[in-house]
Amino acid sequence: MAKIVLDSWREGIKGVSFVKLQKEILGIDLKEGKTNLDNLLEDIQIILEIDNENLAKYFLKEVDKLGVNCKFIK
Repeated sequence: MAKIVLDSWREGIKGVSFVKLQKEILGIDLKEGKTNLDNLLEDIQIILEIDNENLAKYFLKEVDKLGVNCKFIK
């Protein structure tokens, strides 16, 4: 099991794309994805547990491109 910590966001975050990415890669529904976005914008740290380590690393790379400050915890 891998963990991704979403710490904060950078100026110009692509919020809609962030919500869609969670759904497409992790299977998170849109409501939960939007809640994650809202929490991130309120500076609330989000921890996602992902069963597949390769999937977690891919998600980390893609979410970083959208303007999210994040890190991988094994």
